[in-house]
Amino acid sequence: MSAWDGAPKNTEALYKHLTMLARRMRVETYGEIAAALGQEAGHEIAPVSLGSPLGFIRDNICLKRGLPLLNSIAVNANTWKPGESFLPSGMSFGSSEDVLWRAAVIAAFSYPWDTVDVA
Repeated sequence: MSAWDGAPKNTEALYKHLTMLARRMRVETYGEIAAALGQEAGHEIAPVSLGSPLGFIRDNICLKRGLPLLNSIAVNANTWKPGESFLPSGMSFGSSEDVLWRAAVIAAFSYPWDTVDVA
C-alpha cells in the first residue's frame, strides 16, 4: 500500500516540487507551481486544482507523520500568503496566524525532506 493511494491527481508530483522548493528555501505562488507541474506533465494544470493535493499533503503526509506543514510554502500571488485552507479545518490562530505561517515556512525550509520515506 502506498501513501499516495487515494490521493488527488498530481499530489505526488506536487509533493516532490514542494520538497525541492523547501530545499531551495523558496515559496512559490499557486500559479508558478501549477505551471511547473504542467510543464513536467506535458499539459496545463489550473492553479485552483492544487487545493485538494495541498490538503492531502498537509493531512496525510505532514500531520500524520509529525512533519512541518510543507503546504505552507505555496502562496497566493497577490498576498504572498497561503490560502485559508493552509491550516486544517477547524484550526485557527486568530491574529497570530501570520506569525504561525512564517514559522511553518521556516520549519519547512529547515527540514531534511530527503530523509522522509513517503512510499
